[in-house]
Amino acid sequence: MANEGNLIIESIKSIARARGVKFDYVIDSLAEAIKSGVRRKFGKGVNAEVSVNKSTGEIKIFIVKKVVEEVKDSNKEISLEEARIKDENYKLNDDYRIPISINELGRTAVESVKQALTQKVSEAERSRILAEYEKKIGEIVKGIVKVVSRNEVLVDLGPVEAVIPNYGMMKTEHYRLDTPIRAIVSRIDRAQWGPKIILSRTDPKFLERLLFYEIPEIKDGLIQVIKIVREPGVRAKVAVQTLDPKIDPIGACVGYRGSRIQSVVKELSGERIDIIQWSKEPTIQVSRSLSPAKVKEVVPIAEGHVMAVVPDDDYSKAIGRNGVNVDLASRLCDLEIEIKKISEYEQELKDKKLSETRIEDIPDLDKKLKKRLIEKGYTNLLSVLKAPREELQFLLSLNEDEVNHLLEVLKPSEQEEKEDAQEKGS
Repeated sequence: MANEGNLIIESIKSIARARGVKFDYVIDSLAEAIKSGVRRKFGKGVNAEVSVNKSTGEIKIFIVKKVVEEVKDSNKEISLEEARIKDENYKLNDDYRIPISINELGRTAVESVKQALTQKVSEAERSRILAEYEKKIGEIVKGIVKVVSRNEVLVDLGPVEAVIPNYGMMKTEHYRLDTPIRAIVSRIDRAQWGPKIILSRTDPKFLERLLFYEIPEIKDGLIQVIKIVREPGVRAKVAVQTLDPKIDPIGACVGYRGSRIQSVVKELSGERIDIIQWSKEPTIQVSRSLSPAKVKEVVPIAEGHVMAVVPDDDYSKAIGRNGVNVDLASRLCDLEIEIKKISEYEQELKDKKLSETRIEDIPDLDKKLKKRLIEKGYTNLLSVLKAPREELQFLLSLNEDEVNHLLEVLKPSEQEEKEDAQEKGS
């Protein structure tokens, strides 16, 4: 019997180690499972008492009944007369214990004990895993790809499995069975069958943690990551800052010949990463965020809306393929950014100035012609210069030479355009 008890204790210890739960919890769970078996065998109303010796493994099982004068519930009560047959010292309201062996429970009840114990230990294991991985939310974990489907990737983390849902998968990646993979713990979903660990490779936090592990200055707190925006697998923008003027935050993040950032780019399957020095000044931040395009000027349009003027050759860079670059810049700055070619912007400025010049204020123009122009709706300089020549001839009753002379008089001189450019530059 002693050997059998020792085997029970060793089995319980093995279960506790394998499932990562406490030894005492398995002991208590076994006792609870046996109580359920007793009730299954002898009736739901039975009051069972079970003790398991943690040293010897000896299991004692009792059905406990209350000693009463008159029995009303035979499952819970025993008469004083019947109790005194066993021991004359029994008194009213004493507990009367009837010892039973585990074999008396029968095969069905013993199986239910095993099932109940397994369920209890599994619940404890799930709770342990939940507590362990709740601490890892926002951290990177490593695993092995086990199942690849259209909607999710199943990842074996060792003690538990996790999933990368569709929105957490990078569209530019192809996941292969039995290959190692890294991802961030996004959240823990509680379900009836246990905790479901949700991973992600598209979360900006994943990129942040990669930078944390790769760049010592970030890990040491010398460089702070202010904000990250991503188009996973395509491009990302990372705004960083440092309070130490001796540190070049961009250079530190990129590394010698790009050595530091390239390891992160490789992990993200070639996703391009723009490291940007953060500025509280919106115009400066917009200019930096549109990298690799160069920005000539940032013009406020309305609250939360700006226009970035770029060289004509950099227009496509500023927009990016499918608008990715300007979209990421807008999200990084929390502004709506409109991109304008410098040639278009300068022409708009010229047109605006022309539209603000009234016909009646032009000194070198005949008074009668001024009157005719205004009567026909040509109230400013721009309206005349943009009008088709045939239209001017017809509405103003002018011949071709007269129209040419009119346009020559109204056309801004090169000197005026130079002065406008200088004024704008200053």
